Amino acid sequence: MKKIIEKKFHLILISILVIVIGYWFLSSLNGLKNVSKRQKYTVALVISGWHHKDTHGIGVDYEYFVNNKKYSNTINLDLKKEQKYLLAFDSIVPENNVLLDIYPINDLSSFPINGWRIDELPIKVNSTEINNLILEK
Repeated sequence: MKKIIEKKFHLILISILVIVIGYWFLSSLNGLKNVSKRQKYTVALVISGWHHKDTHGIGVDYEYFVNNKKYSNTINLDLKKEQKYLLAFDSIVPENNVLLDIYPINDLSSFPINGWRIDELPIKVNSTEINNLILEK
């Protein structure tokens, strides 16, 4: 038995790695599906300029608040610092989110602490387009 494990160690290691990566990939897809099922909306603020690599990755950093808790993330888009955009998030797990860069927010200063439902949004949006963007990510 020990000889078999020694001979097949690299195959066992590769198999474990494939399982872990597959689980990670499927769980991230599940998070985005939950965003499309239980979506609410808030405003995200771009807080950094474009950066090539830091602890969060490549792109720009943004932050948003849900129920007075701050969340932040990085997106691989070249957006302007201090610009606000509409953001869709999972109402149960707000860490799951999609920045909707096609909907810049220019003149909005207040918004509900727990987010808007789609029918409460103060701007006109295309719900089909939003759902397609969420499922693309």
